[in-house]
Amino acid sequence: MPELPEVETLRRGLEQSIPGRHITDVLIANAKSLKGQSGSVFRDRTVGSRVVRVDRRGKYLLIPLASPATPDTPSAFLCVHLKMRGQLLLKDGPAPVDRYHCVTLVLDDGRELRFHDMWTWGEMRALTEPEMAGVGGLARMGAEPLDPSWGGRELATSLAGRKGPIKPLLLDQSVVAGVGNIYADESLFRAGIHPRRAAPTLSAAEVERLAESIRAVLGEAVGGGGTTSEEYVDLHGAAGRYTPRVYDRGGAPCHACGAALERIRLGGRGTVFCPVCQLASAL
Repeated sequence: MPELPEVETLRRGLEQSIPGRHITDVLIANAKSLKGQSGSVFRDRTVGSRVVRVDRRGKYLLIPLASPATPDTPSAFLCVHLKMRGQLLLKDGPAPVDRYHCVTLVLDDGRELRFHDMWTWGEMRALTEPEMAGVGGLARMGAEPLDPSWGGRELATSLAGRKGPIKPLLLDQSVVAGVGNIYADESLFRAGIHPRRAAPTLSAAEVERLAESIRAVLGEAVGGGGTTSEEYVDLHGAAGRYTPRVYDRGGAPCHACGAALERIRLGGRGTVFCPVCQLASAL
């Protein structure tokens, strides 16, 4: 479930908390989260390293680590993807381990950065720069929609030559980074575009309006610390405050016109839209 706003909220919290700190120990409770990387390699690349900064690319958290041997150059990158049910928590000190605990990084100030994942779909790996280049999800990722230079022209370029409904295309991370099911529904609603609308039929004005809606929705959700959901909390266990207007509200009244919101399956994903505000004029 965590998408760009949720991951950006975590990034901002970590950026205020852990750069400059050293990792003194690693606890691996469920090696599935390492996605094939051995525990010994993970430990060797993390323990003793200093956190340089905290970056984000799409739905990935990327944390450069500098080893004592290379204090001025990252020797590895902590690569974290929460997938559907992963959670990242920063604990002030030793505390009882919560359910679904997978990996803990112990910091030199006594705090612990814990990764939890009830489905173990998410990942936490320590990768070298060449290994990072081989992560397909990163290599093929599209532009960041919160980048000041991103807008309708960039979205139109990403959509050029692509066929099919617009909603599944927005979920393609090579089209726009970080947008998932929640914010695709929300952005299409705000732009007044039906999710089944064929992408090639969108006018330049509609693409521009959609890009503006994506930026606005993501910005609001980041400002709210992520969306309200039982599946997501921030570093300190607090829920998000952004309340979706259509996502997961099938059958409820539209906040804009009062019509019953409709829910369909599109591209294998549940999709909610307003049949009035998002009139299907060109399917």
